[in-house]
Amino acid sequence: MVFIERFSQTFPHSPLAPPAWRGLVQEEVPVALYESIFIIHPSTSDDDVNAIIGRVREIIAKPGGNVVHVENWGRKKLAYEVKKQRKGNYVLMNYEGGSGVVQELERNFRLMDSVLKFMTIKVDPRIGLPPPPTPAVEGEMPAAPAVEGAPRSEAAVS
Repeated sequence: MVFIERFSQTFPHSPLAPPAWRGLVQEEVPVALYESIFIIHPSTSDDDVNAIIGRVREIIAKPGGNVVHVENWGRKKLAYEVKKQRKGNYVLMNYEGGSGVVQELERNFRLMDSVLKFMTIKVDPRIGLPPPPTPAVEGEMPAAPAVEGAPRSEAAVS
């Protein structure tokens, strides 16, 4: 009898465990922040690129992930030829989820013919995501970041 008690404490989902212990232990999947960038074939139309982004959102949401931010960088020149292509549509996507989300997403990237290349990284929680870019007002130059110890101009001193 002692063996069954120890066994059922160790394995609470076992049919040998008392009914009160079954279902009490729920495994929580640790949620982390991930960043994926993927390159879509350059001959893909803008509507199809948006459809692929929507499909990727569904893939992330299905196992319990959450899309935080999406940026479509558009068609850009590749640094080197990938699958005989010199250009590609770049898409950056930040999302939250467990490791199962990443595995499923990368499996689907490998199956999609229109995805030339992809890379996923785990974002350090101490760093987090960069703030989204603020739209610039026409005619206004973006301010340069101030550098400590740099000499000030005469106009700024007065």
